[in-house]
Amino acid sequence: MAKKKAAKKAPSANTGLVRVEKLVRQGFQQVDRRFERVDRRFEQIDRHFEQIDRHFEQIDRHFEQIDRRFDQVDQRFEQVDRRLDLVEVGQRDLRSEMGDKLALIDDRINLLANHVDGFMKLHETLDIEFKVMKEQMSRLEARLNRLEAERTT
Repeated sequence: MAKKKAAKKAPSANTGLVRVEKLVRQGFQQVDRRFERVDRRFEQIDRHFEQIDRHFEQIDRHFEQIDRRFDQVDQRFEQVDRRLDLVEVGQRDLRSEMGDKLALIDDRINLLANHVDGFMKLHETLDIEFKVMKEQMSRLEARLNRLEAERTT
C-alpha cells in the first residue's frame, strides 16, 4: 500500500511573522552596510579637510614669515631714511652706496613678491580643491537624504 502524502499545512501566523522579521532584519542589515559606506566616505572627507587645514596652516606660517620679512624691509627703509637725513649734500659716494643698497632691497622685494605670487597661486589651487570637495560633500548629502527618504518610505 502506498503511503498517502500528508496534506500541506497552511503557514501559521508565527511562520509569516518570522519571514517578515527576517526580511526586516535583512533590510536593516543592508541599510547598515550602506551607512557604513557613507561613514567611511565621511571619514575620507574629514581626512581631506584635515589636509586642507594643514595646508592653510602652512600658508599662514608662510604669510607670517612674509610679514616678518616685510617688517624687516620696512625697518631697513626707516634706517635708510634716517641715514639719508644725516648725509651731507656733498657726500655723493655715500648716496651711491645707498642706491646700491636700495637696489639690493628692491631685488629682495621682487623676490618676496614672486614668493607671494606663488603662495597666492597655491591658495587659488587649494580654493579650487576645496570647492570640488564641497561639491562632493553636497552630492553625498543629497544621496544620504535620498537614502533616508527611501528608508522612511
